[in-house]
Amino acid sequence: MAEMILLEIPEDVARLAREAAEETGRSMELVLTQWLQWAAATTVDELVPGASYPIYSAFDSYEAAQVLEQVLKASNSADTTTDPQS
Repeated sequence: MAEMILLEIPEDVARLAREAAEETGRSMELVLTQWLQWAAATTVDELVPGASYPIYSAFDSYEAAQVLEQVLKASNSADTTTDPQS
């Protein structure tokens, strides 16, 4: 059963979702729901440290793919520990 929630999102995410919605003829709500479903199904544990992965955008949105790349890089930086030789 679906659950309705009120979610505050950053302006850049809203802009990307709005653009994807316009490009695909979907509602912004559906775009965001599909993004969340995809993110929930993709676990970070499956990523191999140091590996390169292709950027995929379900909506053929280069900007959305760039945001995804930035998030992945930030996540990788947060997981990196200090060099023990330092």
